[in-house]
Amino acid sequence: MKNKFIKFLLLGIFISFSSDAFAQKDSVVVYWLSPVEVTAKQQLIGDKDIPVEKDNLSNLLDKNGFTLIRKGVFFAQDIFADGFKRSDINVVIDGERYHSACPNRMDSPLTRVNTTDLESISLQKTSAALQSGLAGMVQFKRAFPAESLKLKSGLSKSFGALNSYDATFAIEKSHHRLNLRYATGKPYQDGNGKSFSDLYPYQDNFAYTLAEGSFYGGSGNWKYTASFTYTENVSFPYLLMDERLNRIFNGSVSYKNNKIYFNYTRHIMDNGLRISPMFMETDAKNLTIGLVGTNYEIYYRNWNDDNYLTKPGKFLIKNHLIPNVSYLSVSGFHQMTFNGLNFSAKLGLVYQSVGDKNIMEFYKSLYPNAKDSRFFLTFSTALNYMKAFSGDVAGGIILEAASDAPDIETLYISVKKPAMKPQWSGNPGLKQPLRATLRTLLNYEFLSLELYGTKVWNYINLTSGATSTLKYLTYRNIDAYMLGINATISWKYINSDLSYIYAENTTTNQPLSEIPPLRITTTITSPEYYGISGFLRHIYNDAQTRIDGNLNESPTPQWNRFDLGLSFNYDYLTFTLSVDNLTNANYYQHLSYARDPFSSKMKVYEPGRIFRLNVKINKLFN
Repeated sequence: MKNKFIKFLLLGIFISFSSDAFAQKDSVVVYWLSPVEVTAKQQLIGDKDIPVEKDNLSNLLDKNGFTLIRKGVFFAQDIFADGFKRSDINVVIDGERYHSACPNRMDSPLTRVNTTDLESISLQKTSAALQSGLAGMVQFKRAFPAESLKLKSGLSKSFGALNSYDATFAIEKSHHRLNLRYATGKPYQDGNGKSFSDLYPYQDNFAYTLAEGSFYGGSGNWKYTASFTYTENVSFPYLLMDERLNRIFNGSVSYKNNKIYFNYTRHIMDNGLRISPMFMETDAKNLTIGLVGTNYEIYYRNWNDDNYLTKPGKFLIKNHLIPNVSYLSVSGFHQMTFNGLNFSAKLGLVYQSVGDKNIMEFYKSLYPNAKDSRFFLTFSTALNYMKAFSGDVAGGIILEAASDAPDIETLYISVKKPAMKPQWSGNPGLKQPLRATLRTLLNYEFLSLELYGTKVWNYINLTSGATSTLKYLTYRNIDAYMLGINATISWKYINSDLSYIYAENTTTNQPLSEIPPLRITTTITSPEYYGISGFLRHIYNDAQTRIDGNLNESPTPQWNRFDLGLSFNYDYLTFTLSVDNLTNANYYQHLSYARDPFSSKMKVYEPGRIFRLNVKINKLFN
């Protein structure tokens, strides 16, 4: 394994530095990487830029090999991509990294973005970018404020299975913009009309609240941002606790292509909304500070979570869930193009250190050689070739290798539980994963076909075990592979997207856990007549029977869903009426194996039939 790592590392260094001998200046290259999109920059296979305005955020991110997993209400989702998940996929906004303060990722930043701030989303499944994780990244790009006065406003009302309001307002002038958003509603009902209090042990169906404000401005080569987000009482039936309070503060200043930023999250979760004889609470804090440019990045993260579990007259257990861990990363990036070949390489160093040294005794009960700090040498390298064979045919291939540091949680989480329930321990001795992927793409007229194969050594996977005195959950390194296909057919008014992954844990010779099944999404849109257009969407999700029984995964049945919508555009006004889950199907997606330590072991049903009325105003005063 050590020899493999050295070979991959040397390859990355060689591509990064020695290729300068035959490099030439980059030129603007136009590729038809998607049948419906032309971009004036060279992209890598596996990357897809999407204008935000074309659809709602959930539908945009649920395609082309990306899959969302529902854990609660609409802004409480997490993302998977081509068999990878969670911290394998970085989330950045204009180069700013966002991290969860909650180990169960209640506060995933993915769907907490104000779409009226945004210009596009870049879905990158390759590691061949400066800020990509082991499996790529989701990058949101803010739209720069206009010079002329511009007003944007939107009001969304949902009724039926979900009763909610979502309002946004933005005003911009002289390259400065103020944006406000407020959303509230009660948890949805499933296809059988059952609410959260019917399905899960809630005292009632408690209303959630989201409020946020952001400021974005610029002058000359300078740009600056500030934002604040607040949520409360967000129900998570996926887990044994709910988000009672979450605050996110953010600020940044950039000069040309260099930016310094920070974001701070205070997250409190407990089971006070539930019917339970035991009380649990976690107070989590995460601070990220970064400096990023075109070819370099330095960022620091501090993560500290405190947890306690109590049953009056019985026990009180205090856990330093994430023991004040500091994470420092320094990396450099280089990219060049030569006769259609694109070379990219990233090299970095990561240092992780535990602030609470007393916690080391907890890990040493399982790992006697546990250390309170670790260094990791990280890298990624990719060779990408794209060629337009004719006006209708283009194709290409990418070969990449990457290695990233283990996530803080997998190294240093620590949870003691009452009675005979398993404890949860990080594994401070984990090796860093090493990934190699071969990916091909063929575009022909209305067809886009992507095939890929990935081999991962030392992939980090949850595992269970026992000693003579206790049961425990921890992490270990495994080897695995993923084979997959992503296909898109786009012809006139029909668009169909197919994704399938076959993944195997070769260490245990069992299916790899948390792998979504075959999914086909087909959308039929009508031509626009007098500003009126409509769509009909069908989603087919196959059964998933390839499961890891060792991690308590269970099979998921297949399901079908239909959505219907009608839109009317008049000048600067847009009215949309849509119906999600038209047939009121009762179903749930293939969830993970209920991420411990505070999992409910329950499937989270999707919403039943939802009617949505949206009104948007986008007025530019010249």
